[in-house]
Parts: sequence; structure tokens; C-alpha cells
Amino acid sequence: MRIPIRIVRRLRWLGFTLALISVFLLTTFKINYLQAIGWGLSASSCSIWAFDSYRSKHKPRMFMELMYLICGIWGIINWL
Repeated sequence: MRIPIRIVRRLRWLGFTLALISVFLLTTFKINYLQAIGWGLSASSCSIWAFDSYRSKHKPRMFMELMYLICGIWGIINWL
């Protein structure tokens, strides 16, 4: 089943917005639960970009995003 391009574009913008919010949270606050939320948003953003690169058959970018996703999950666990 193909996903319409308009939904894919919105997903890209959602991934970009989540990445910006996560960078803001990770660089501004030192409170544990806000750091965990920042890492969670980062992992969500990486999963969106990994899905997008999988759809566009761009394997190196997909593997890079999956690596960042794993690091994001590790960040959540580390800050909790």
C-alpha cells in the first residue's frame, strides 16, 4: 500500500519539528525527566526519518537514522 506524498511530506515536517524541539530540550534543561522527554522526541524523529529513507530506498541514511534511534533509546534509559 502506497502512502500519499502529501502525508509523507507532513511526516517529514513532523520529524523536523520533533528534532528541533528535542535539541531545545536537550540543550536547555538539566532536569532528568525533561532530558528523557528530549531523548524520546529525538528517537521519534529518527524513526520518522528512518521510515522516510526506507521508503525512498536510501539504505545508508536509513542505517544512520537507525543508529541514532538506538542512541536515543539509550539516552532515555540513561536519564531515567
